[in-house]
Amino acid sequence: MEKTSQRIAQLTLVSRLGQSLNAATNLESLYAVIPAVLFEHASSTGVILRPALDENNNLKSQYMRTAITDPAQLAYLLQQEQTISEKVLRSGRSHLETLLDKQGKLPPCLYCIPLRVHGHNLGTLSFLGGSGEERAPFRLDQQQLMLTCSFQIAQAIEQQLTTERLRQVSAADAQNLQDISLLYRISQLLHSTQATDNLIHLILSLLVHPQGGAFQRAMLFMVNERSNSLQGILGVTRETAGLLLPEGLPAESQQLLIPPDVMNAQKQTEFSRQVMQLRVPLDDSHSCIARVVREQQAILIERPPHPDDNFSQQIRLRDHACIPLIARQQVLCVLAIDNFGTQEKITGQRLRFMELFAAQASIALDNVQLVHNIESAHQSLRETQERLMQREKMATIGEMSASVAHELRNPLVSVGGFARRLCQKLQPDSNEFQYATIIHEETKRLEKMLNKILNFSRQSDLAPTSFSLYRVLEQALLIEREKLSKAGIALTTEMTDHLPPLQGDPEQIEQVLVNLISNARQATQQGGQLTLRLKEAHLRGDKAVRIEIQDTGEGIPPEMLRNIFTPFFTTRKQGTGLGLSICHRIIEHHQGELKAANHQNGAIFSITLPLHLKQKPVKKRD
Repeated sequence: MEKTSQRIAQLTLVSRLGQSLNAATNLESLYAVIPAVLFEHASSTGVILRPALDENNNLKSQYMRTAITDPAQLAYLLQQEQTISEKVLRSGRSHLETLLDKQGKLPPCLYCIPLRVHGHNLGTLSFLGGSGEERAPFRLDQQQLMLTCSFQIAQAIEQQLTTERLRQVSAADAQNLQDISLLYRISQLLHSTQATDNLIHLILSLLVHPQGGAFQRAMLFMVNERSNSLQGILGVTRETAGLLLPEGLPAESQQLLIPPDVMNAQKQTEFSRQVMQLRVPLDDSHSCIARVVREQQAILIERPPHPDDNFSQQIRLRDHACIPLIARQQVLCVLAIDNFGTQEKITGQRLRFMELFAAQASIALDNVQLVHNIESAHQSLRETQERLMQREKMATIGEMSASVAHELRNPLVSVGGFARRLCQKLQPDSNEFQYATIIHEETKRLEKMLNKILNFSRQSDLAPTSFSLYRVLEQALLIEREKLSKAGIALTTEMTDHLPPLQGDPEQIEQVLVNLISNARQATQQGGQLTLRLKEAHLRGDKAVRIEIQDTGEGIPPEMLRNIFTPFFTTRKQGTGLGLSICHRIIEHHQGELKAANHQNGAIFSITLPLHLKQKPVKKRD
């Protein structure tokens, strides 16, 4: 009868244990329920489960249920059990240890069993107690029952571990799929703009937007080979990313337009200004961002930065990542990201996402630069073509002018001379006198036009001297001031004091000024304003002087701006189309620039002349 009761109790234990193991939903609940069930149904003084924590560091080191309440006795038993458990885990064999206790307060024995499945150590299970017969150790049938339970428990743990791994793999696959989908959308957005500035703002905003990279802060540093340093370009936070993407990532078919005021607002934040002030030497051995450029690979910093890393100290970086943007085996920029507000760590998976993001950003940035280079090359070719065409025109005009001069100069002189003689002999109030006067005036106009053609086609060598631009401008105004006054045009001059002398031909520069002032006068209606500015400037990196002639006329039609310096192109009915061409040629001979543009109330012509010509030293002009 007693054996039957024991057998029923053992079957009840196995059944109850199986039900509890099947009901557990995760490792934590599984480990917690095992000692509870065994302690209740196995007639033991205590049960201790020690799981192997190689892959699950968030679990406790032991799970225990015991009837022992004395703290000293419990501490002693746990110390003994831990020592035995470590031996059992190493050997892989169960061990029965008799506990010496003369006072009879401790359990008679400790039985420790390894939890092993397919050669994998999953932990140990220890039973405290005895058979109850004169404090005897566990009987053989009790040990066999405990081994059966341990095998059942080991299988349940292995099954739960497999389930946990499948969950992790499934979650990782889902995250990878989500990252791939996000990267595809990001790639489309990055390739939707062809402006470098727009692309930089978009890259950083996508990194910190909750629907994008979801980081807290993003910074971009450009490699400056001249200064051998990294220069801060822009910094964007989660808040400022919302300015550019207020409604989240746009639809795939929608083109993203970035207003200039949004980019300006991102630049003007305190954080962005802080980033833009940073300069990091590429040879700085303590700087993590400089190290990224040298090694051309991403790095993850999971510790406080080096005390001498000025970049990390000024931006208050702790855990952060730095990723290079590489195109054609050369680092273009470096991205730096962190979670400044939440202090959330950047995992290895997030770093891999950043590396894929950086690859897409590198391609987009390199494409933008290539397009810019192609456009610049195309513009340069077009300008070269226009210059060649102009030279061909000039060569043709030179041949024509020589022929015209030979064929027309002498007849014009004769006609003009005879017209003057007729004017002297005829009565002023006669029709003949008026006819002769018209002939004389038209002859003078033809001679003037012929002189312009000859001046334009003549290849004259420049004999530069040192002269004062103030004096040349004063001579030009002496010629035009009275005409401006009669036309009712107010003249305003804005001149910088103490400008250095220039090198060149003062008569030619005066001719240019007179021509431009005259053109401005003719384009300005009565009551208008003409402003002359004289100030310091730079031309191709060298010191220079700039003269600006600004009127309040109707301006120049935009479609004609590119042609106004072309020979024989004119916007006036009475013009020859040679005045601005001659001016442009004179300024080019002086190694300067002549440009025209429209402003709010008219047109503005600017002349930029270098202080020194790149040729032999010039003689001083008195």
